[in-house]
Amino acid sequence: MRTLLLAGGGLTHAFYLANARHLLPDDTRVVLLSPERFVPYSGMLPGLIAGHYRFRDCHIDLGALCRHTGTELTFARLQSLDPDQKQAHLDNGEVIAFDLLSLNTGLQAPTHIEGLHTHGMSLRSISRFLPRWQGALNRLRNRPRNAPADLVVVGGNVDGIEMALAIRRFLNQDTTIKAPVTVHLAHSGGKLLPDMPLAAQLRAAQLLQEREVRVHPLFEVSQVNESQVRTRHHQHLPADEVLWCVSGKPGRWVREAGLPLTENGLLQVDRHLQVAGHPDIFAAGALASVAGGHQGSAAATLAWRQAPVLSANLARRLAGERLRRFRPNKPVITTIITQDHYGLARYGQWVWGSRWLVAWKRRRDLKIMRRFPRP
Repeated sequence: MRTLLLAGGGLTHAFYLANARHLLPDDTRVVLLSPERFVPYSGMLPGLIAGHYRFRDCHIDLGALCRHTGTELTFARLQSLDPDQKQAHLDNGEVIAFDLLSLNTGLQAPTHIEGLHTHGMSLRSISRFLPRWQGALNRLRNRPRNAPADLVVVGGNVDGIEMALAIRRFLNQDTTIKAPVTVHLAHSGGKLLPDMPLAAQLRAAQLLQEREVRVHPLFEVSQVNESQVRTRHHQHLPADEVLWCVSGKPGRWVREAGLPLTENGLLQVDRHLQVAGHPDIFAAGALASVAGGHQGSAAATLAWRQAPVLSANLARRLAGERLRRFRPNKPVITTIITQDHYGLARYGQWVWGSRWLVAWKRRRDLKIMRRFPRP
């Protein structure tokens, strides 16, 4: 009996189990490692924050998924990895020996930003972010009407812009928060969406301005305290709540395992999603950097693009067959939804905005969620 270990309950692994578990030989034991039973579909997170979705609408039940696919589910985190001995050491003390390993553990909040863990919250990981977001809402609801608040979203990427717009939409609709709340978007670059065409950058800036989100370019946050965010150049913004939307870092076990890393600390994988020098270890999602590619895609888009390739290659590796190649730079549609019935889309160099994008994305997201068994 051979063991396939799926380390991490990320979207790529969830898509794999829902659509391709049957591709494996019958003598393969599949173990999914995840610290939580419910994992969010990140593409619907801004809609959840804006109040358009319920928790169950945009969360995948890994327990039901594993029962449906005959997969063992272990609630734990990967603590260390021995790639030579093919052993995974978990934070509950258990050791799992594997024949084939797939890593989809995502990223963690950065540790080099002073005060972020104490006075702020990060989208990495989402499961930890949601309880902290509820705590932030409770604090805002407890503020008197004459005590204005400032909420700072950090990140000029798609995640940062969508979260700032979703929060602004929620605050405009919520009647339980009496104090006026100013939403800021701080980012280190001179332009929003630096990987996108100029038309997308200008339109995104216009959408933020129209919805009264204050944008602060060239503001690289280095410190967070109980009332401000600050830069190394002594710039500062008032901040009662801080949400970090800039990409995080892999866990410490990635560095300690001796696996090849990029300059940004991500796992280096080839076009087959294999970790360089380790043919029995695959990696996907935000944790991995594909040779010759870039990390421009949103997490949900990257997951459903990589899942078919990962699914095929796990089965082919066990069967000793030729592996399938992943095309990292294939153009995909990227959307920014304002949560008030308008959307902005980009495909290659094409940029357009429309109300129908909102309905299109909602139908697509709900169709994706229907692939997963309900509890």
